[in-house]
Amino acid sequence: MKFDNISREIEYYANLPVCFCDFMENLSGLADGELSLVCTDKNPAVHDKKWVPSYGFAVMVGGESVGRVNLRIGYSEGLYYGGQVGYWIDEAHWGKGYAGRGVVLLASVAKFHGMEKLLVCNDVNNKASIRVCEKLGLRLVRTVETPEWHDLYQRLGQRQTNIWEWDLNNE
Repeated sequence: MKFDNISREIEYYANLPVCFCDFMENLSGLADGELSLVCTDKNPAVHDKKWVPSYGFAVMVGGESVGRVNLRIGYSEGLYYGGQVGYWIDEAHWGKGYAGRGVVLLASVAKFHGMEKLLVCNDVNNKASIRVCEKLGLRLVRTVETPEWHDLYQRLGQRQTNIWEWDLNNE
């Protein structure tokens, strides 16, 4: 779906289905054989900051933590620019496909909460993150100027953001 207006696009995503009554209890099956996710934190919503509930996971390979992935449950203007999915792989493990494999394992958690689409966002200069999105077959929605009010702009100096869509109905 292509919108000529970012405000309408944000409204579209903000109105997508999501159901959060509580965190998933059993998160032990998030594995693909070699790689697994171990839930390290479940963060409740912080309404005054407009933060949605989120999960944090260690990405584990052979009993060793090689990075992290997280999943934010919900949609908001802030998440339009920051996404529902985040991933960080330790430098010693770059180039092994762990970020993408970890992200794929998040799909069942998002579906549990009734989510049909996830946004994955990255800095236009982050080539590794862009490759992850491309390898996952995500659709580049657009590249936007990061708003000055957003944490990505203020804390990280990120001036432009790629917005990628992951349609979970195709998974």
